Amino acid sequence: MEYISGNITLQMIFSLFWLAYISWHKGQIRETVIDNVNKILKCRTPKLGFHAYKCPCCNEIKLIPHSCKSRFCSSCGKIATDKWTEEKLSDILPVGFHHLIFTLPWQLRTICLENRKIMLNLLFKAVRDSIISWTKEYGKYIPGIYIVLHTFGSDLKFNPHFHVLITAGGASLDYKRWIFAPKNFLMPEKGLKKRWKFNVTKSLINANNKNELIMPFLPKKKEYINLKGVISVISKLCWYIFIGTKLNEAGVAVKYIGRYTKRPVISETRLLKVSERWITFRYKDYADGSKIISKTMGTFTFITYLTQHIPDKHFRVVRGYGIFSNRIRKKVIPKLLKYLKKKNRIKKYYETYRDRIFKLTNKDPLYCNKCNVEMELFYFCYD
Repeated sequence: MEYISGNITLQMIFSLFWLAYISWHKGQIRETVIDNVNKILKCRTPKLGFHAYKCPCCNEIKLIPHSCKSRFCSSCGKIATDKWTEEKLSDILPVGFHHLIFTLPWQLRTICLENRKIMLNLLFKAVRDSIISWTKEYGKYIPGIYIVLHTFGSDLKFNPHFHVLITAGGASLDYKRWIFAPKNFLMPEKGLKKRWKFNVTKSLINANNKNELIMPFLPKKKEYINLKGVISVISKLCWYIFIGTKLNEAGVAVKYIGRYTKRPVISETRLLKVSERWITFRYKDYADGSKIISKTMGTFTFITYLTQHIPDKHFRVVRGYGIFSNRIRKKVIPKLLKYLKKKNRIKKYYETYRDRIFKLTNKDPLYCNKCNVEMELFYFCYD
């Protein structure tokens, strides 16, 4: 097979190599990975069902196949991101926000990969506790927090880190008034790093003492990772946390972090060449001043790197805490809006398939090309 270049899609790659990949790995693939790849293979084909439209004049028939709605899909993931952003813009508080990034030492990445559910859940909790413990103790307020798990860098390696959108200030401890944070200040970076390191380390030790963690095996050393040794190393490191400057517009803040919510692992425009054995793609090397680099890896390795970022079924990669938690948001937000003398943003009408195609092509996809009249729905089916 010669190299294929040009318009390369993930659907094309999986249609060519997925069956061979499954056979090679012999039942070692997570169920959620198989689920999502199968959805991509059927995306926008009649296999997922379709809506059929007929022209009332010439009886011309047009089939609109259904999309897969998978976050892993490059096109459906983009639509899901836009929808999430609109939903949050409609009910988020019109106050200032900060963007934070919590990262992990590379020594913990393999343990996270081996213990996805337990590790990622305890990391979410550690992020939340690190922030809210400080705001309650020193600010005497409870902020609104959205935490987004992001597991990949531009080179597709497994690199779990968390993007956080947090209000600049928050509700008083009795939820009756709003307390504004000092101008352009959220909390001391050094103190937050210490809390983050402490909470993660403590949670790791507790989970290990309960025998909840599986230690990865290192084939080269022919031994299992020693958690005590890892903790000894990472406890001496400085854990990186980024605290962004204040974003005064809530809309800007939500759109900024919205890029990380359901973003596909790789944009198809970054795929350069595909052959039976190799796949070449480009990425930004941020360690080298955002230099654009082309990388070639084995086809099966590429698929493994890609699919390791698919979250387990029903695992929530975006979570709200503080006054944005599901438990109290609906009760508290209206009271705080009244106190701030602000109104909620009116919900926007979500774009349909028809809206998106019209915006892209300036043509209504449900108008007959011959008669220029609106087609009528006469049949539909679902997979």
